[in-house]
Parts: sequence; structure tokens; C-alpha cells
Amino acid sequence: MFNDIESIRKGFRNLNEDNYSNQFEFEKAREIGLCLLGRAERMLKEQIPKGRFEWVDDSYGSPEDIIQQAKDILKQLKSNRIPYVGRFAEIGGTVIDHALIEKDGVHHLFYIRGKAVTTWAECPTNNFGHAVSTDLINWEVKEPVLQTKEGEWDEYQVWAPHVIYHEGEYWMFYTGVNNNVAQAIGLAKSRDLYHWERYENNPVIIPGKWAIWNKDTWSDGRDPCILKDGDTFYAYYCAHMYSEEYKRNIYAIGVASSKNLYDWKDEGYFVLNESLNTPPESPFVVKKDNKYYLFYTDYKAGTVFAVSDKPTTGFVDADPDIRTIIGSVSASEVYISKGKWYISYISHEPNQLHFFEIKELVWNLDGSFLAKTIE
Repeated sequence: MFNDIESIRKGFRNLNEDNYSNQFEFEKAREIGLCLLGRAERMLKEQIPKGRFEWVDDSYGSPEDIIQQAKDILKQLKSNRIPYVGRFAEIGGTVIDHALIEKDGVHHLFYIRGKAVTTWAECPTNNFGHAVSTDLINWEVKEPVLQTKEGEWDEYQVWAPHVIYHEGEYWMFYTGVNNNVAQAIGLAKSRDLYHWERYENNPVIIPGKWAIWNKDTWSDGRDPCILKDGDTFYAYYCAHMYSEEYKRNIYAIGVASSKNLYDWKDEGYFVLNESLNTPPESPFVVKKDNKYYLFYTDYKAGTVFAVSDKPTTGFVDADPDIRTIIGSVSASEVYISKGKWYISYISHEPNQLHFFEIKELVWNLDGSFLAKTIE
């Protein structure tokens, strides 16, 4: 099997990049193939890093499956077909939770900056990736931002950015993770989207007393989304709690409110009956026609939505026949640019490959949504 790995690896290295019109997409695909081979080789040598946890991620296929996946990529490239085109990730990297913001006609994408064919436990995500585009399709990678610092409250990892524009500045709310994997919501600010300064009194939001949260152990408090409604800002995030009704721990969406984006008041939580046992991750709330629409990740379905007449409670999952907007994806964001609505999301391939994609979001008259390819 080692001979197969070396033969395929040699095949990737012998490819001539000048034969491909899109060299970025070519290099991205080739590097994915090489990363897959490296993973299979380490598995065969029993050299898989455990990270800092006792458990080992079992979401990978067998070495044989991983080698075949790399072989399939090589076959496509030899046929002058480039896989994964239109699905953005850095060369050798992955994109997971992300944020979009527009400045002077340029779209800025900030994202959890993972490494291809690894998990966050093996390879901590200690800064945010940054890419720009004028058409939401072709992306130029910039320098990463918000590097973690040893000794700070978020020294282990940073996850799930969300960026808004307010009073002449860009405000990034993000999940800060300490060395115990306790998560809370931090704030950083920028005037140009390239240089960011953390707020000195971080974190700004810690899950309320209703939540299971302790800075000394793994505690959920992640994936912030900020909605401005009148003169009030609402923050939504993913949390964990004990339910008297169900007599067990369940997942919930926490809510906080603020008038100034610095000082936050706990507004409690709400639960979604379809997501009690798996986190309703990446909550994203928008207001339209006096209703509040919550988009979130249901790991059994993909990107789904719920609706309420109030910003802090009363969210009910949509009818099953229209509830799922895009199946088998995660971490969706709703984005408005020049009057058009878009929905971005993370698509997945086997063995920890994650890509950013975006489509136009159409609001149908029956209350459902259609995600269609950007033209």
C-alpha cells in the first residue's frame, strides 16, 4: 500500500500546472490529493496525532478509501478536469463557519481557517482566514486576522466570526475558546477589515445562568449572530442546558440584547424540538415583513429554518416539507448585497474536506426558500 501512495504522489507532482487555465483551482485540488495521501500514510504508520484529547476522531475512512479518493482526484486532473471548482478553500485548507461583509463594492469573507484532512482537535484553528471577491465566485486570499495569543482568554482557538458595520466601524463577534474548550463570545473592531483590535473587556457574552457553562471545562457558547431590530441589538448563540421538562441535557439557542454592542443583557433561551440532541449550530436571524426567520444547522437535515413573531422567543420549525433549504450542509449565513439575498454554506466531502459555497436566496410565496446558482 505504501508503494501505491508513493506512485500516486509522484503522479500529482508530475502534473504540469501550465496545462490548467485556473492555476489556483488546480493547486487546490492537487494539494487535497497530497493531503489525503499523507493522512493514509500516517494511518498506516499509526502516527495519527491525538491532539490534546483522549478521544480520537473516527470520521475518517480506511486508508484504502482515502487512497482511492486521492487516486480519483489524480484521474480527473490527468483528464484536464479540476474537481472542487467553485467551492472555495485555501490551498491545503478548509473553510467552516464564516462571515460576509461588503465594503466599497468588495465582498470580504472571514472564516475558520482549518487544514485539509484534519480536525480542529488535531490542528487548532488559531486565526481567521480572510478572502475578497467582487463577484462572490472568485476569491483572493489575504493575510489571516485575529491571531490567538498565549495567556489570553481565547488562547486556544477562535471560531465562528460574525461581522457587522455600525457607526463607522466593523464589529466582529466571534467564539473565543480557552484551553479547557470553554467557549464565550468576544468582540474585535476594525476600520478597514484588515487590521483588527480585540475589545479590552472580552468576553462580552457568556451563556446565562440557565446554561451549563464553566470556564474550567468544555462548555458550549458559540456561533454568534447579531441582529439589529430598531434601536436594540440581539445576539444569538448555541448553548447547552439541563431541561426540567425532558429531565436531561439538551441544546438551545441563547439570546442576549444590547443597546451599544458592548454591554449585553441575558434574554434567556429557546429550544427547537428538532434539535434537542444535536446542537442547532450557526443560528442566523433576519427580520422580514415583521417576522423573524432563524436559519440554522440541523445535522440530520442540513440548513433549515424556523419562524417567530418575536426576536427572543417563539421560534417554531417550518413544516417538514419546506423546512430544509439545502441538504447535507452546515454553517449557513444569510447575506444581502445590492438588494439581492444570498445564502452561503459549507459543503462537505469525505475525510474532513470543507468548502465555502454561496447561492442566491429566493423567498417563495408559500413561505419556502429556493437556493439557486448565482448567474
